[in-house]
Amino acid sequence: ERTAERLAGKVGTDTDIVPLYGMLDGKAQDAAIKPATSGRRKVVLATSIAETSITIDSVRVVIDSGLSRLPRYEPASGLTRLETVRVSKASADQRAGRAGRTQPGVAIRLWRAEQTAALPAFTPPEILEADLSGLLLDCAAFGVADPSALAFL
Repeated sequence: ERTAERLAGKVGTDTDIVPLYGMLDGKAQDAAIKPATSGRRKVVLATSIAETSITIDSVRVVIDSGLSRLPRYEPASGLTRLETVRVSKASADQRAGRAGRTQPGVAIRLWRAEQTAALPAFTPPEILEADLSGLLLDCAAFGVADPSALAFL
């Protein structure tokens, strides 16, 4: 929302700025996904929901900050916090792939090309960073004496 406020005075009156993130209600998400009204431009400010979950028709330009906010559990404090980290190569490629799906497009990365080589290949699975205490408490509530014996798949 801060980004939208900062952009509002810098774009033309023919440009709509709309957010797109997971906690947004369905109606607002639908508004972000649908094509711009004839004669208008649309800037969609999206979180990682736009990486893989959906296709937004008519995207011609993707501007990628190269950053992502991921939940990280800190055992010392017992809290999960959002940490801003560099994206993986796979995420950067997914983001770039959003442009030009239904018409010609371009991805603009806000970092030097040589920095791409230093990115990790993939984002580690969230379960490696997650707080599993809730899962263990649920297991205990269901009477599971040994959670490690459960077949999760």
